[in-house]
Amino acid sequence: MMEGDDVPARAALPDDRQEAPLETILSDVLERMRLISQGPDPRLTCYKVIDIVGPRSHILAILIFSVLNLLPGPPGYSVVIGLAIMAFSIMLFLRMPIRLWTFVGERRLPLRLLLKLLEFFSGFTRVVSKFSKPRATSLTSQRILPAIALLGFVLGVAMLVPIPFTNTLPSLGLAIVCVGILNRDGIAVLIGGIVGLIGLVVLAVTLWAVFAVGVFLGEAIQHEIPDTD
Repeated sequence: MMEGDDVPARAALPDDRQEAPLETILSDVLERMRLISQGPDPRLTCYKVIDIVGPRSHILAILIFSVLNLLPGPPGYSVVIGLAIMAFSIMLFLRMPIRLWTFVGERRLPLRLLLKLLEFFSGFTRVVSKFSKPRATSLTSQRILPAIALLGFVLGVAMLVPIPFTNTLPSLGLAIVCVGILNRDGIAVLIGGIVGLIGLVVLAVTLWAVFAVGVFLGEAIQHEIPDTD
């Protein structure tokens, strides 16, 4: 990977995608996923997603899995997504090609839902591209990638918590950060980081509320049980 503040973090993408705009990158990903959906074995696993985006496309992989986490899924779905994002973030920090644990890599993903969501997101990026432009590029440089990796890891940990709707803001914030990196838009990176941090605060408050309610109910039940001694 390239060094220097003036080198954009798009170097976290394969060489043939480094200069492509985000909408072009997403169109390429969409086309490859459509081919899978039309093939004899229309299954999408985490392994296949990595094959599609490339083993050095850490930011793009984090973006896709963050978008995936905005979809409703079966029990344990958000845990798999969170673990994958944590793994991508660690490998981005260590500048290693993407690899996944077998437990995560072989998990099936909702291909049809993902296609629809990416189609919507692709159209959304065309609108965003009218407003998003290279600015504050120091926040999208190679030097900022370790901080992005740490943020991705922390937000991935937050996604492991099995409380409904607490994954939305961390996933959305991380997706915005990735869009900013790919578009070299430092303002978007900053906004996404703020959204993600707000999501962490909301999660912390929710966990505290659940704990407080649990303690209150425990004490109430204890008072209701007569002392037989």
